[in-house]
Amino acid sequence: MNNAMQPIMKATLIAAGLTASMAATEAGAMDMPAVEASGWLNNDSILDPGTTIQAIAANSNKNSYTSNPALTNNAWGMQGTWLSFNVPTRTSVLVTLSSANSNAPGFTVYRTDGSFTGAGTGATSDNNGAIHSFNQVGQAGTAGIVWATDDSVSNSLPGNTTANGIVETLGYVNGSSNDFTNAFGGFIQSGAHDVSIDNLYESGVFGHIANEGSINYANLMLVNLAPGYYTIFLGGTNTDDPAGGTPIDVKISSLAASPADCLFNAQESAYPELFPASGIPSESLMTYYYRHYESTNYYLGISSHDNHLYQLGPDGVLQDLGDASTLMTAAGCR
Repeated sequence: MNNAMQPIMKATLIAAGLTASMAATEAGAMDMPAVEASGWLNNDSILDPGTTIQAIAANSNKNSYTSNPALTNNAWGMQGTWLSFNVPTRTSVLVTLSSANSNAPGFTVYRTDGSFTGAGTGATSDNNGAIHSFNQVGQAGTAGIVWATDDSVSNSLPGNTTANGIVETLGYVNGSSNDFTNAFGGFIQSGAHDVSIDNLYESGVFGHIANEGSINYANLMLVNLAPGYYTIFLGGTNTDDPAGGTPIDVKISSLAASPADCLFNAQESAYPELFPASGIPSESLMTYYYRHYESTNYYLGISSHDNHLYQLGPDGVLQDLGDASTLMTAAGCR
């Protein structure tokens, strides 16, 4: 969501996440082949908790994400790369793109209704854009991305007839030091940006761009990412790359939940009527590490005083649910 994350959680996740952790210049003809999207190493697109999936040299086009003058800074959908991945369990996810510093990676992360790799409906003559040239930072259903918007999105402009398409645009990173405006009026600012609508699919999006030696990095953290399908569109942002485009590597890591958060997740699965899982972040107050479920007005918390798990309901009665370590072991939390 666009609201700023609580500083203590943001600092913790940055520390945990960051330590855990192409070639034509013009748009060209419409019959140019699209880059293959099935680029995950070992064909592994499932992001299990505590694991990493990778796509090596996923793209090398120097201006397929933005900065292409022939496309007025629109994304070059046919020459960028689309990668779909599946998150089976709610987890915080770190997306990292890297390339030689002559290139500068750019990417957008979308929530989708299924596995989506850029094969939407429409044509270049459509008023709302098409795969050849599209709005890389547009929210689902808006001009320039309607062709890829899922048919379930009710507040879309006309034309969202794609199955398994985009349901929400969550965030993007422009690895260039330059800001761009595309032909759809989309402002593609340098750095990492949260463009999500609410906390339905995550509870925070943030990141940064950096240069270390000869490598450019573009990172995006998605906190408490909900189970389901996601798609990354990526490419270069530097049309002046003297090397003509250098390969961009992609790494996506699922950060293993702490034992305390794992226990909260287990309680949410066991008692969804009391603790509905919707990307609620954990917080700290005095001796408690806890989550507050606003829709039911229930709290789950672990007290550092006795290491017990407690439940507090709208009746104001505090219930001791038992020793947290014992409950973590039973839930498989380590």
